[in-house]
Amino acid sequence: MLIFLPISLSLPDSEQKEIDFVDTSFFMAGAARQLPTPTQVRALSKDIDTRAQHTPVKYEKLGLLVKFGPHVTTVEALNLWTIKKVFGDDIPVPEVFGWRVDSDGYTFKYMELISGPTLEEAIGDQLSQIMEKLRKLAQDSSERFIGSINRGHLMDYVFIDQPKTGPFLSVRAFNDWFASLHQLRLGHKYDDPTRSLLPDTGDIKLTHGDLNRRNIIVSSTSPVRVVIVDWQQSGWYPDYWEYCKAVFTCWYEDEWRRDYIDRFLHPQTEVYFAFSEYAMAMGAV
Repeated sequence: MLIFLPISLSLPDSEQKEIDFVDTSFFMAGAARQLPTPTQVRALSKDIDTRAQHTPVKYEKLGLLVKFGPHVTTVEALNLWTIKKVFGDDIPVPEVFGWRVDSDGYTFKYMELISGPTLEEAIGDQLSQIMEKLRKLAQDSSERFIGSINRGHLMDYVFIDQPKTGPFLSVRAFNDWFASLHQLRLGHKYDDPTRSLLPDTGDIKLTHGDLNRRNIIVSSTSPVRVVIVDWQQSGWYPDYWEYCKAVFTCWYEDEWRRDYIDRFLHPQTEVYFAFSEYAMAMGAV
């Protein structure tokens, strides 16, 4: 059974500088509870002056994790909020409690702290079940598009140095654009035989976009939960994108690529050849 999500309906405004989701567990645990301020979070950061991508700050007693930085976006918070609203506990993701955007342009995303080691070996059936459920989510047939969840441009790091990507109204339009990116710096265009390997007739699926094992956590609680984190690059993509990105982020002989990805994602070997050719030609390595 497909689940239709009215994309233009009920999404919080991602342009707001400050928002609290007061119906979440953090606020319901006590009427006087408040999220730490950006200043308080900065004061606890151990690498704010030494790393471009700062380590999230943990508040263990509050069950709170704050992800922050100049490249953190409110769109990731919207992704988590939407998955939680639509699926509840069927697709376990961290509960998002709110966000702040400070005067320096840093976004602070407040979410549930998930404790436990990252997934290294056993993945069991849970990850397959999660992906099967996620791919049942469908857009309304009259509102099909490829883009971020709020109809913005795609956030995939493959496009980080490219012109803003989308939204696109069809898979074909996206594929044409993706296949043309590596030619932008050339003085002329040429016929590209690889373009035909990108399917124009596939579905559009809500996609995580970075299913690397560093983004999969196995909880230390009982029963054990497999939780997918880091939804920064998530959005509506062609159905081949999830597999291709998962493979692309691994070394060729990586155990995750060799032994695990095919267990929870449908292999797209031929499409991956085209994807990797274009991504590497763009410098996305």
